[in-house]
Amino acid sequence: MIYERMKEIREYYDNTQLELANILNVSRSTYAGWENGIDNIPLIKLNAFCNYYKISLDYICGLTSIKKCNIINEELDKEIIGRNLKEIRIKFNDTQENTADYIKVDQSNYSKYELGKILINTYPLIEFARHYKVSIDWLCGKKTNSTIN
Repeated sequence: MIYERMKEIREYYDNTQLELANILNVSRSTYAGWENGIDNIPLIKLNAFCNYYKISLDYICGLTSIKKCNIINEELDKEIIGRNLKEIRIKFNDTQENTADYIKVDQSNYSKYELGKILINTYPLIEFARHYKVSIDWLCGKKTNSTIN
């Protein structure tokens, strides 16, 4: 889903893969791997892509049809993301072990996500958002004013 929407957005704005690769500071082949669904795009690069086009993470990850957003903070903070992951998990009275199983990571890595020691990977974050029905933009601490486009 991510790669399809990345391509859709890039083509809509008439950008080349090379242009986006340069913007994201990666090689064209790395960008092509993300856009063709061959490789997983790191959350930091996906966030940069979304910031460039002012597209919500929720839209690009297939969680909403709301496309455009006004971004207040552009940087990801693994500690904020960790706190938000923990807040939601506790709100649902769930354990780290169960949550790790839902998102298909081992518990020790999930614990590091919540502690803000490492940044959660893109696809486990999407699974988390789907499972708990929560916004990825919110989880990432992005304060947005979204409008349907």
